[in-house]
Amino acid sequence: MSSRMDSFVSHGKGAMKQFQARLDGLVGVFATLAKQHGEVSALLARCRRDTNRRSELWPEIRRELISHERAEMRVLYPELRQHDATRTLADHHDQEASQLESVIGRLDAEPIESEMWGQVFDRLVESVLLHAVEEEKQIFPAAQHQLGDARARELEAPFLAAKKQIMAAV
Repeated sequence: MSSRMDSFVSHGKGAMKQFQARLDGLVGVFATLAKQHGEVSALLARCRRDTNRRSELWPEIRRELISHERAEMRVLYPELRQHDATRTLADHHDQEASQLESVIGRLDAEPIESEMWGQVFDRLVESVLLHAVEEEKQIFPAAQHQLGDARARELEAPFLAAKKQIMAAV
């Protein structure tokens, strides 16, 4: 489990990302997803900087990444798949989520103190950060435009419930 300071920094970065998302016009589930991107990016940065805390931080990062992606795939992306304008975005996301889970599996198979683990983790960090930017700048605005603000707000509670359920299972 991360420390209080890690939690404070993570939540702070999440709040900043959520605020920026709202400034960019995102609401509901999309603002919440941006917030979660900020939270996990802060944890990833801490784990990257402080290699002595890998074994403490990795389980939380792992749970956050898996539950976030699986909840998106359960709640949000099936919605997007129903519309011609966002179907390819959903398919692209599913490919990236599959690759993410594969990298997580690779990390789980490596000794956490090994150099290889650090190299794979660095690739994971870069991939997650690029994925978040892509979602926040391209996918979420297009999806919100397609679904509308009201539906974006309606999807927030089911997404959070799915994430909580998945997090308890991983």
